[in-house]
Amino acid sequence: MRIVFVFLFVAGLAAVGAITARAQDNAGQQAVATIIQNQLNAMAAGDRAEAYSYAATFIQQKFQNPDIFMEMVTRGYAPLIAPQAVEFQRFEVSGGRATQAVMLVARDGSAWMATYFMQQMEDGSWRIAGCQLEKLPGGAV
Repeated sequence: MRIVFVFLFVAGLAAVGAITARAQDNAGQQAVATIIQNQLNAMAAGDRAEAYSYAATFIQQKFQNPDIFMEMVTRGYAPLIAPQAVEFQRFEVSGGRATQAVMLVARDGSAWMATYFMQQMEDGSWRIAGCQLEKLPGGAV
């Protein structure tokens, strides 16, 4: 009887741990999605400073100011500027890093998959540490 109680107690602790981890992952996913959406909104509104503020520190150091940052986005990541549609897809988190896949439809109707690489800051907030953009087959949607 005592062994059964210990087993049930340990199983219960494991279940609580799994639920807690899932809740933390969900909270992390929501926080990450909010940061990405906020940056997309800022870029659509032409708010360079706001868009730049969501980039990780090393990205800000590399691109020195909001104007240089947005020039890089315009040249290499134009589909991220004012997309017609955005759909958040798979999310993975490990330690202080996360990836968030985002399918989007650009202004011209072409479909893209953006994989955002996120970095968690010391204060617990998330920042965008990179983005890989891939055009989806099939042309415009």
